[in-house]
Amino acid sequence: MERHADETQDRIRQRAYELWVQHGSREGREAEFWHQAERELKGEASSDDTSKGVTANAASARSGSGSDGPG
Repeated sequence: MERHADETQDRIRQRAYELWVQHGSREGREAEFWHQAERELKGEASSDDTSKGVTANAASARSGSGSDGPG
């Protein structure tokens, strides 16, 4: 679990640095870029979970017997 946390922190650090460079590498906005990187990475994780859930739901919907199927 600790390894996963370290990898997550590394990804956040890398993305925050990219944002900082994109915005001119000015001092004083490090926390802003860190928080933005956290939000982006959490959004990626959420969209991955959502797409898996949609796929699973779609598969079970196709395999189930509903009232709209052939009768």
